[in-house]
Amino acid sequence: MILASHKRWMRAGRRRRSEQGLTLIELLLALAILAVLTGFLAGGLSIGRRAFDADRASGVSGETDAAIQAISSLIASALSLPAGTARPQSGIVFDGRQATLSFMGLSEGRALRGGPHMIRLRRSGVDLVVDVAGSAPEVAGDAAGLTPTRVIALSGVRDVRFSYFGSTNPGAAPGWQAQWLRAERLPDLVSIQIDFEDARRNEPARIIALRQG
Repeated sequence: MILASHKRWMRAGRRRRSEQGLTLIELLLALAILAVLTGFLAGGLSIGRRAFDADRASGVSGETDAAIQAISSLIASALSLPAGTARPQSGIVFDGRQATLSFMGLSEGRALRGGPHMIRLRRSGVDLVVDVAGSAPEVAGDAAGLTPTRVIALSGVRDVRFSYFGSTNPGAAPGWQAQWLRAERLPDLVSIQIDFEDARRNEPARIIALRQG
C-alpha cells in the first residue's frame, strides 16, 4: 500500500515537472511571437510615417507650385506704360532689381478690382510679399504715395532673385541682366529664383515671357 502510494507520488512529480517544462517552452514561443509582432508593428508605423511625410510634402509642393504659378501670371501681366508726363525721360513703369520687382500689372477683375494696379514683389523676412495698389496710369510712376494691400504669397523663403532678359538699348544684343531700370520697353523674359529654408521645396528658376506693347 505504501509502495503504491509512493509510485503515484513519483508519477505526479514527473507530470508536474513535464508540465512546468511545457509552460516554459510556451513562454519562450510567446516571447518570440511577441518580438515578431513588435517588429511588424514598428515596420508598419515606420511605413505609415513615411507615407504621411510624403503626402504632406506633396501637399506643400502643390501649394508652392500653385503660388509660384500665380506670381508668374502676375508678372506676365506687366504693362508697357509710361512712367508719367512729369518725367518723360524716365521710361516705362517697370523697376526691375535683383531683390525686388515693381511694375504696372493688369487685373482681370477676379481676385482684384479690374484695371491697372501698381504691383511690387519683395522678400520680407521669410515671406515673399506682393504689394498691390490701384493706380491710374498717369501717376503710375510715383508709387510713394500709394497705400498697398500686402499679401503673403509664400512663406519659409530664404532668398528671392530676379533677372531680366532683353536689351535696353535697341542697338545692343539681348542678354540676361541683374537690373532693368528706366528702360523704354519691357524685358522679353523675367527669371524668378526662389530658395526656401526647406531645401526640398526648391525648384529650378521660373522663366516668364512678357508681352510687348
